[in-house]
Amino acid sequence: MICKKASYYDFRNIGTQTLEFDKGINFICGDNAQGKTSALEGIYLLAQGRSHRTSREKDFIRFGRDFSEIAIEYSSKKRDDAKLSIRYFAGGRKYCRKNGVPVGRMSEFIGNFRAIIFTPEHLSIVKEGPANRRFFLDSALSQLYPEYLSDLQAYYKNLMQRNKLLQNAEEDSFAFSETIALWSENLALLGERISGYRSRYIDTLSKVIAPVFNDMTGGKEAPELRYRDLRTADEYRKLFTENLDKEIRNRVTMYGIQKDDIDIEINGKSAREFGSQGQQRSAALAMKLAEGEISNMISGEYPVFLFDDILSELDRNRRDYIMNGISGKQVIITACEGESTAKRYGARLIRCKDGEFC
Repeated sequence: MICKKASYYDFRNIGTQTLEFDKGINFICGDNAQGKTSALEGIYLLAQGRSHRTSREKDFIRFGRDFSEIAIEYSSKKRDDAKLSIRYFAGGRKYCRKNGVPVGRMSEFIGNFRAIIFTPEHLSIVKEGPANRRFFLDSALSQLYPEYLSDLQAYYKNLMQRNKLLQNAEEDSFAFSETIALWSENLALLGERISGYRSRYIDTLSKVIAPVFNDMTGGKEAPELRYRDLRTADEYRKLFTENLDKEIRNRVTMYGIQKDDIDIEINGKSAREFGSQGQQRSAALAMKLAEGEISNMISGEYPVFLFDDILSELDRNRRDYIMNGISGKQVIITACEGESTAKRYGARLIRCKDGEFC
């Protein structure tokens, strides 16, 4: 999969700009706050449908403007001249188009163009809380399986309704008694499907990450990943039934896929609790690279790799591992000082200043 061109219109601090990319390595260089990260964010929005930086879509619109738009032209094994675009309006609406045709559901939009983004914040995926690891899983699976995204969206809509019931259980006991079983059943069925997808993905990831981590560490360390708390619908039903009084007191659903986590071990010990910073960073890096390998295994082609100022955060060995390992893949890298590195690897160099690129 190759991103040929990205066009921006009043997107964050970028006015009207079009970037063209080579099919190999591309470096976007410039000082901080000039628009480099926004350029990658826009491309990632067309793969994931949401930003890795914010949940507030109004932030995408340049100050004082009514709307913003990001569009890409890309090639895949299915089509050489594919196009995607999203337009965000100040009032909160957004319009998605695929090859010029409006797309009404995000599950039909996400996954057409696939990209993996790696930022300095992702280096904390191992040592930070479970939400970071769930976001990693959901981002990877949503691009690969449209039905997963549909189930995930439905799950959180049902979860919101069930939580409202729990919050108002005493004030509106009739509505609670009449409908709590329905929302619990929906969550049980959806939870079984979602956790199944997640567990299978982690099983595959654990196998794929092993040789990546082995190469990175010189064969000294062995990682293992496991999805925690895989449950069936019956197990969820039992948890909801037996703990209903506790949930009413806490006014929130206490069980479900929104609580799940991944166990990451290195040489049999928890990487989060006992791993060094270097081990944690190696594990995070290996997970992102392995995500790309799995995408290729399932779809038959590599996604576009987006590295946002990541090289400055890694030591020389890990930088060299990345640069040597991305041969044959399209990579778009941002860096404050990357001109010499771009020349060394024969990469396309794009300079960025004040939201303009040349």
